[in-house]
Amino acid sequence: MQEFLFALTLSALPVVSNFMGAMIAEALPSSKQILGLALHAAAGVLLAIASTELIPRVAIAKPVWAAILALFLGGAFFVWINQLLNLSKNRLRGVDHNSVSWVIFLSIAIDLFGDGLMIGTSLTIAPHLGVVLASGRVVAHIPEGFVTNAEFKSQNMPRTQRFWLLAAFLIPVWLGATLGYWGLRGQTDLPKLIVLAFTTGTLMVAIVEEILPEAHQTQDTNLSTLTFIGSFALSMLFSSYLE
Repeated sequence: MQEFLFALTLSALPVVSNFMGAMIAEALPSSKQILGLALHAAAGVLLAIASTELIPRVAIAKPVWAAILALFLGGAFFVWINQLLNLSKNRLRGVDHNSVSWVIFLSIAIDLFGDGLMIGTSLTIAPHLGVVLASGRVVAHIPEGFVTNAEFKSQNMPRTQRFWLLAAFLIPVWLGATLGYWGLRGQTDLPKLIVLAFTTGTLMVAIVEEILPEAHQTQDTNLSTLTFIGSFALSMLFSSYLE
């Protein structure tokens, strides 16, 4: 039980860094330029996670078709969820929120679920591996928290509601950690990789179809492009040195 509590503690670290990024957005004035930079940074971080951490793990699955199918189903699942958000965006508490805000919130929640899943699963393999993965995600979630809060702030959502939504990020990360620790403990590699593939599919669709197009609708500049590739590179660098 102590190891499980340790898994929950480690998996909460990305949520803490997410909240730190949100507090930065809270302190800065709303601006399309700042929001565009944050969206590019979040896209870079998420793309680095998918391409350098998740996909290489998924590619070693045997049989590989099972992982590829799971990846496709993950993307299809996100499309379905996104459609539901578009249909209900005018009914969310009676406020006309931009559906992109909720798509970003959902994509980060999925990312946190994947983080919890990886951390919980890795602790069943070796404790230091879980610590490395949790540490690597701390920096990565600062721009994600900034984007989430900045998007909801731009929609004039009340501060109390925004803070409750930020706190709600504990649910997917702890759910993932619980599933990874108890549900996949003692299992073969294939079930773990299938779950990771599903998560990868959802993130890829979120990045390409939602976050990047929204980023380009702001004040897009050369600095935005540099922010995107810079956040990608820094995420890779940080993860590499923690391995």
